[in-house]
Amino acid sequence: MSRHALLSPSSASRWTMCPPSARLCEHIEEKSSVFAEEGTEAHTLCEYKVKLALGIKIEDPRPTLHYHNEEMESCTDEYAAFVLEALQLEKDAQKDPLILLEQRLDISTYVPECSGTGDCIIIADRNCVA
Repeated sequence: MSRHALLSPSSASRWTMCPPSARLCEHIEEKSSVFAEEGTEAHTLCEYKVKLALGIKIEDPRPTLHYHNEEMESCTDEYAAFVLEALQLEKDAQKDPLILLEQRLDISTYVPECSGTGDCIIIADRNCVA
């Protein structure tokens, strides 16, 4: 498991309400769980489905997923549909929006030691949808 940023966006609700918690939690060993592993696999399947719908050649990850089931299929279908709908709205508003999937983000310009990964980022002239 990779080490999380000291001030990760996913834990911002905690460290913005209690700033010392970031340093207090810094030395706690990060352990994986079946829930985290399932979530990682769901992210992989989401990325696959969106890329496939966009015509990007990508290998189907399902044969290697340990937690794959009907619920994951359904949820990732909904995710892909949501992303594709948001992308289509931007395409309707302008010619060529940019879509980034599982994009590593460095936010340290705004919050020192803050970084994370954006599941899906759509950049367009009129606005940014994340």
